[in-house]
Amino acid sequence: MSHHLVQFAQVPLWLGVVNVIGDVLWIVAYILAIRKGFQEKTYGIPMLCIALNLSWELIYAAIFRFPNDIIAYLRWAWLLADLVIAYQLFRYGRKWQTTPLMSKYFYPVAGITFASTFVGQLTFHYTFGDTWGMSNAYLINLVMSMLFIWMFFSRGGSNGQSLGTAWCKMLGTGILSVGSCFTITNWLQSSFLVYLFVTIFILDVIYILLLYADQHPGEQAKIAGIATASPVAK
Repeated sequence: MSHHLVQFAQVPLWLGVVNVIGDVLWIVAYILAIRKGFQEKTYGIPMLCIALNLSWELIYAAIFRFPNDIIAYLRWAWLLADLVIAYQLFRYGRKWQTTPLMSKYFYPVAGITFASTFVGQLTFHYTFGDTWGMSNAYLINLVMSMLFIWMFFSRGGSNGQSLGTAWCKMLGTGILSVGSCFTITNWLQSSFLVYLFVTIFILDVIYILLLYADQHPGEQAKIAGIATASPVAK
């Protein structure tokens, strides 16, 4: 999930370009997740994250339209992509549950999750004055980074998960985070936001390493062999 601090008219051209690049990388991440999901008949993003993303996009594309056409169109593109991912969740999700109770009540749980995330984010918008959804977006991003790692371990590996999606998420968020740092005037007041930037990046790197090790067992074996042959290991 991306964000924009202020209207393009109020920021340098380079920062506007950074925002667009980050947003496009997120669209690519969605497309790669969709492709992988149809290939393996699953969903490639954790259910809570799908609900949070779709709710965010409904609110900040359909209800509170961003006052720049490029960004507004990109948000609609995210919304359309997330609708496809939500379809994959409801189409394939039940059989991917690891507990009998969750499998039995999958559809009611999913429905309640989607409704709750929409209401929660709408009230967050009014309560905290999150005009364009920036703070909300980074909180979602943090949750997403955590749950990607959880999904990896719960599925016993990289089943249904795209390494390309992980890279695009990390790069898209990272570019937007760096751009945002140049707009900060009071670092102490923005310290929580900086914490989110750093923590999301670290978690995304960990997730990429997990996926890579799982999808390239030969490289993992080489690393293990080097470690075994080292003087320290002996």
